[in-house]
Amino acid sequence: MKFDKSKAFPYPVLRPFSDDYVDVEFQATVEFVVGKEKIQVNIGYAISSEEIVNEISNGNAEYVSAISCRDTYYQNVVSSTTKDGTAEFDIGQLRGEVKVNPYVVVKKDIPSFTSPDINKEFGPGPFSFVVGDVLAQDDAQVFYIDRDLLKPITSVFDLVKKDEQSDGVWTVGFDEEHIQIEVSPRMKEVIDNARNQKSNRAVLINSVYFAAVMQAIQKLQNEDTRATYEDKKWAKVMLGQAHNKGLVINTGDSYLIAERLMQHPITLLDSYVFKAANNES
Repeated sequence: MKFDKSKAFPYPVLRPFSDDYVDVEFQATVEFVVGKEKIQVNIGYAISSEEIVNEISNGNAEYVSAISCRDTYYQNVVSSTTKDGTAEFDIGQLRGEVKVNPYVVVKKDIPSFTSPDINKEFGPGPFSFVVGDVLAQDDAQVFYIDRDLLKPITSVFDLVKKDEQSDGVWTVGFDEEHIQIEVSPRMKEVIDNARNQKSNRAVLINSVYFAAVMQAIQKLQNEDTRATYEDKKWAKVMLGQAHNKGLVINTGDSYLIAERLMQHPITLLDSYVFKAANNES
């Protein structure tokens, strides 16, 4: 089943862009976790219609998410009677664009359904539903499954030596497929030796790499520079990760977007630097 906000049902359906119901909502949150051999999808449902929730609790309806992959022609349905659904797929089944369509679907005939939240234009009811009818529907969510999108955002950076660079100065180049963090030969050697320790990596991520991610985001936010860089691998990875996290990269402060893309790197300082310092004092 495909979400179509212009489709008219012969009965009331709780869904976005529709006034079939008043002052209640149905929403789904979807997360993909990709391992070496398996992909796990975790789906959470939130619904504020007590009457629909009761039908689910009574076994007459269930949460359903239809998962389809355009690149592999794979389709699957994840069903759940609780507000949390999960499923696991082989790594080759989902690749590229993956679409998730969430619903609440009738699994036993409901001969008499009423709700005060149904728009009065449908009349007082009661309404009857048969197996397969849709009680609620959320907008489709699109994700991109690619190994590069699942690596840390810093994987698109290369630390390179620049012979003419002064010690203590670093620059960033965006013209290659990977972003180039350019340092003097001595500083590259120092950094290469230092970043084997977790505490040193935490400092690097929160300083040099965080600043470079912010600058890259600003390049993609600017209409003139975005056209120059959006076909680079680093840009595709950043845009893809932003999409999967529900971020609109064109809006918002670059440092806030960087925090989300880097999974709140200040927590690394808390774990490997601040706590260690407190233990020593």
